[in-house]
Amino acid sequence: MGREAYRSLYGDLTKIKDTSRLGDPAPGTGDADELWQLLLSISEAIDAYCNRHFYPLTTTRLFDGSGTKRLLVPDLLAITTLKADEDENKTFEVTWATTDYWTEPFNAEPTRHWGRHYDSLLARKQGNKADGFKLAEQNYQIVGKWGYRDYQELSGSLLAEALDSTETAIDVDSGTHFAIGQTILIESEQMLITSIATNTLTVARPLNGTTAATHADDTPVLILRWPLPVERAALIWAARLWTRAPAFEPFYVDADQDTDVRILLDAYRRIPT
Repeated sequence: MGREAYRSLYGDLTKIKDTSRLGDPAPGTGDADELWQLLLSISEAIDAYCNRHFYPLTTTRLFDGSGTKRLLVPDLLAITTLKADEDENKTFEVTWATTDYWTEPFNAEPTRHWGRHYDSLLARKQGNKADGFKLAEQNYQIVGKWGYRDYQELSGSLLAEALDSTETAIDVDSGTHFAIGQTILIESEQMLITSIATNTLTVARPLNGTTAATHADDTPVLILRWPLPVERAALIWAARLWTRAPAFEPFYVDADQDTDVRILLDAYRRIPT
C-alpha cells in the first residue's frame, strides 16, 4: 500500500504514533503506509460528516443570482475574481471590482487561528453594482479560495535550495520542524509532506488547486493548521479504528460515531437545507 497524496490530511504520523497522545496505536515502523491511508480516509470522512472541508482549496465556482443585494457563498476564504454573465450566455463578461461588494461577516478574519470563512457577499451602495445580484441561473462566477479557515503558521525553517516547478525532494534548513502528513505552504503553492529524510522533505505538489511554481532559496516554509478540535477528532477516530481492526485490510469506517469525536466535530458541522 502506498501513500495517496491528492488532498490534505487532518493529522500527521508523528502525532498519531505519540504514546502520550493516543496510547501508541501503531508502535512499529512498518505501519506508516497503512496509517497514512487511514488518516486520509478519516479526513475524507470528517469532510463528509461536517459537509465542508477545512483545507484551503483554490478553484472556480458558479452561483445563481439571488435577485437581491446579497449572494450566499458558503465557506469562502478569498476572492481572486468575481464575474457576472449579464446576457446569460455563460461568458462572464462583466468583472466586479473589489469596491463593488463586501464580504460578510465583516469580522470573519479567516487567516487568523480563531477566524472563520465568509458566507455571503453584499453589493455596496457606493459601488457600481448597487442593484445587487441579478436573478438568473449560474450567472456569477467566483475564482477564489474556499474552506473553513486559512491559518498559516511559520515553521521556523526556510528553503535550503532554489526550487523549480517540478522538484519533489525539497531541502530545508531543519527537517525536525516538520512531520509526515503536514500540508506546507511555500509562497502560494501548497504541498503535502509524504516522507522526511533528515533535512529533505519529499512532497506531493501542487496541492488543493494551487499552481506549481519556482521558489527562491531562503523562502519561508509555512505549515497550514486546522481547527484544533478537527485535528484531535481525526487522530482519535483514526487511533480507535486502528486498535479495533488489527487486520487492517480491508479498511472500513464504523457506522456509529464515537461520542467524543462527535462532540469535537458537531460545532463545525454544516447541516444541508
